[in-house]
Amino acid sequence: MFWNKTSVKILKELDTTDKWWCSSAVMFSVKDGKNVICGKCGPENEDYEFLSQLQINGLPVVQSKMPICSTCKALLATGYGIENIDCPELEAARTCMNSGFISITDSAERIKPLLGLLSDGLYVLADTICFPSDGEGHFFYEIPDEPKYYEAACDGYYSHPDLTCIDHLPLYLYPTQSSSLIDKERVKYYMQLFKSDDEPPRALAYHWVGFMNLLLDGHHKACAAASLGQYLRCLTIIPIEGCLFDQTKPFVKGNPYLKSIHFAGLEAEVEDGTRYLDIYGDKKKKENLPGFKPYNLTDTKIHYGPARYPAVKDIATLIYARNKIDGFFPEADYDVISKMLSRDTEEADRYLEAIVNYLGALDHDKAYKLAGDIVRKGDGFMRHLRVRAALMFLLTCRSDETEKLIADFYVDHEEHDGNWELANSYWTENK
Repeated sequence: MFWNKTSVKILKELDTTDKWWCSSAVMFSVKDGKNVICGKCGPENEDYEFLSQLQINGLPVVQSKMPICSTCKALLATGYGIENIDCPELEAARTCMNSGFISITDSAERIKPLLGLLSDGLYVLADTICFPSDGEGHFFYEIPDEPKYYEAACDGYYSHPDLTCIDHLPLYLYPTQSSSLIDKERVKYYMQLFKSDDEPPRALAYHWVGFMNLLLDGHHKACAAASLGQYLRCLTIIPIEGCLFDQTKPFVKGNPYLKSIHFAGLEAEVEDGTRYLDIYGDKKKKENLPGFKPYNLTDTKIHYGPARYPAVKDIATLIYARNKIDGFFPEADYDVISKMLSRDTEEADRYLEAIVNYLGALDHDKAYKLAGDIVRKGDGFMRHLRVRAALMFLLTCRSDETEKLIADFYVDHEEHDGNWELANSYWTENK
């Protein structure tokens, strides 16, 4: 209609060839957006924090207290259940996503009405790997409704070896729909679909802070993925969050020249001569937001296993290893990973723990082989973390082969020695 001025323009696809967590991404712009889906920020307080909310139709779907410090955790709390918010565009987008995935550009075109609900600016729509977890080893619905600090809610995470700061990636999920609405039969339906479909239907997420996304649609899909021990594919909306100045041009205070713009792990070059205000415009006005209001989204306690998703510390450890050791990362040849098995060092122990946790959600066969090799080599000096991670993974893979692996470990170790009790739980847990 002629009075609808909202314009969503697909600008270009981004290069994701070296992004293990993202298969494709497209940058788009929103002009004269309807501001129905928008982030609201309050003023900074004396503790260098500010309140923020992602709102849909004026109602918060998440409540946050954000730190100014990029390596500090943010405080998150559940908001008003998205199922109670009238948003026909979101329902239409759900229908599109369930009809099958063709390409990221096709998906962006099909959900343009939803993207038009955003505020004006630049965004990325990315086809990403997401873990239905809080980033600390818990299922994403196993969170409290009250405010809690999350390790995944920080823009930079310090890896242990030399306090290298690892930049955030949009990996974890925070629920926006009441857990009481989860239908077990619907979960089973998606489990069967995920087993049989090479291009499964995507969920929809919005990158909020640090490593954390808000799951706007796909809560049953997330439960199905967790039941299968898999990651979940999400179409993730990522707002612009940073820029790199062009050092070859003279600095202009208040409106410098830019070289590139950044979107949570992705970046895009800008045209020569692009200035800061060309991208960001005038700063948005801060609003006085109310304090945390209690919402009961997770009162109904549910758990879907057997997934054990990598924690933020695992991801940081692996990225650190990839940066420091040429070719060392889970997508590398298994021979590269196996070199760490012979090293009885704290560093190797931590890397192997992280790799088992990582592969457990992305490559079951490779994770099983690695876990078996770790357990066969036994527990001992500087091997505790890797063996514990391997046993925790094997406990989710019940079979005759697994039972023999754990039984051999159990026999070779004394009671209360290292991970002996964990191995013993293979038989005692279900009694």
